Amino acid sequence: MSLHGLLDAVVKDPALAEAIAAAADGNRPHVDLVGPPAARPFAVAALAREAGRSVLAVTATGR
Repeated sequence: MSLHGLLDAVVKDPALAEAIAAAADGNRPHVDLVGPPAARPFAVAALAREAGRSVLAVTATGR
């Protein structure tokens, strides 16, 4: 699945844009995000594309 066409719209979200900026500045070893499961692929794809760093996503399947 490719999310390329939707990423430009997704990265305009203020909360995600803040997380991307935090990941891209290089001063944080990790960034914690909390959101709905449907947002996970978009968040990971946006972080990987915009931050220019490797992304390791650890997600919970239940609580």
